[in-house]
Amino acid sequence: AEVTFHQGEVLAEEGQPAKQNLYIIREGKITVANENGMISSLGTGGYFGEKLIQAEGGAVSQQTITADEKTTCGVLTRSAIESVIGHISRLGKAMAPQAPKLDRSIDFKDLVKFRILGVGTFGKVWLPRPKKTG
Repeated sequence: AEVTFHQGEVLAEEGQPAKQNLYIIREGKITVANENGMISSLGTGGYFGEKLIQAEGGAVSQQTITADEKTTCGVLTRSAIESVIGHISRLGKAMAPQAPKLDRSIDFKDLVKFRILGVGTFGKVWLPRPKKTG
C-alpha cells in the first residue's frame, strides 16, 4: 500500500498510541523528534516504524514523527509482514550500525589481476588474486 502525508502532518505523537506499520519513504522528507529535540531527518529510501511494529499488545510512540514536506511512503502493516514470515518475533532486534573493518594486512602491490568481473561505463572491474611467491 502507499500513503501520502502533507507538509506539517503529524504521523505519530510521542506518548500516544500509534499504528503498527513500517513506512518506507519513496519521496519527501520526515523529521523524527522527541521531547529533547530532533533525533533524525529522513529522506527518500529512509524508513520508520520498525520499533512500533514489534511492540506487543499495541504500540505507544516514543517519538513525534512529522512530514517536513509532501511525503509519499510505502506501507507494510504488521499483519502483512506476519502473513509472510509468521510471528513478528522472527524479525529479531535491529543491529546497531557498524563501521566496516578493512583488512589492512593486504597490500595492493601483492595482488595481480585475475579475471574480469564486469565492464561498464567507467571501465573494467577485476577480481584480483595474490601474486605467486616462489
